[in-house]
Order: sequence, then structure tokens, then C-alpha cells
Amino acid sequence: MKNARLTRRDFLRTTAATATAFAAPIIVPSSVLGADGAIAPSNRITVGFIGTGRQCTYANIPGFLKEPDAQCVAVCDVDSWRMENARKTIEDGYAKAKPAGAFKGCATFRDWRELLARKEIDAVMISTPDHWHVPMAITALRAGKDVACEKPLTRNIAEGRLLCDVVTKTKRVFRTDSEFRSNRTMHRAAQLVRNGKI
Repeated sequence: MKNARLTRRDFLRTTAATATAFAAPIIVPSSVLGADGAIAPSNRITVGFIGTGRQCTYANIPGFLKEPDAQCVAVCDVDSWRMENARKTIEDGYAKAKPAGAFKGCATFRDWRELLARKEIDAVMISTPDHWHVPMAITALRAGKDVACEKPLTRNIAEGRLLCDVVTKTKRVFRTDSEFRSNRTMHRAAQLVRNGKI
């Protein structure tokens, strides 16, 4: 076997080539930096969905998919069929915006506590049966997540007081869905009742 000897010239040539490779500029699309009106990925709120029944899959997920500053990243349900439908809805929704027409990247969980343990999730949308709203919301708030929760929020006044106290203590964002209060059709119906037409 020949004894390989590194000459000074070979060393300098190899070092120069390596330095040039690392010093070459990296081309990054402007959308990643938030230019041209695009929302930079670092400014998007990542959302996980707990409970993926009809309300979540046909109302909540489509609503979040339309928001450019939100990124739907996870779904959780004990019903694997519903969970898979929700995952597919999210991935198909994002795939439409991709040149390749494909998107993968929505995580699935059967245990809501595992979803809340994920540090990359900023907020959760809770669309579970009513008796789970407060326990899940409080756990999410304490895990540092912002929360959107379906109504009714609580089953009694004590749960409502506890939830309010945790929101105040954790200083997180909490909102409840009350779309009927902002729906134009409902406003019109209320107006007709108030004016004696109905």
C-alpha cells in the first residue's frame, strides 16, 4: 500500500474548496421571510385539534385552513375513522396550494395529553363532548397553549370560575365559539323580533 502524503499545495486546495462551499450564498424564497405579503412560517400559529367530529371537520378545520397566519399541524380523537378524516381534510387543504398537489405533515394522536405535550403546537381547538371542555382547556392553558373551545364551555358556575382563574393566571388567549352572535342571518332574525315583525 502506498503511503499517501498530503502536500502543502493539496492541503490549501482542499481548504479553499471547502471554504468556498460554505461561503456560497444560500437562496431562500422571499415567502419564507414574509416578503410580498406572505406570512413567514415563524409568524404562523400552529394549531392542534382535539375532537374531530362533525363540528371540527366541517366547520373548524376549514375555517382555520383559510387563515394565512395559522398552520393546522395535528389532530386528536379516540375514533380513528374521524381522526383520519380530519387529517385528510387538513392535508388535502394544504395540498391544493402546493405546486406538486401533495402535502404531508399533520400528526395524529389518540391521547389529547400527548398532543398538548408537543412544544411546537401554539394553540388548540377543543371540539369534544361538553364534559371534557374544562379539563382539556385547563390542561392546555397550563401547558402554555392558547385555546379556542366549543360551547357550552362549562357545566356549572364553579367550572366557569375555575376556567376564568386559570386563563388569568396563565395569561394565555382563550376564546369560545359563538358564531351565532356574529352571523348576519341571526342578526336579521333578532332585528325582526325587536321591531315586532315576528
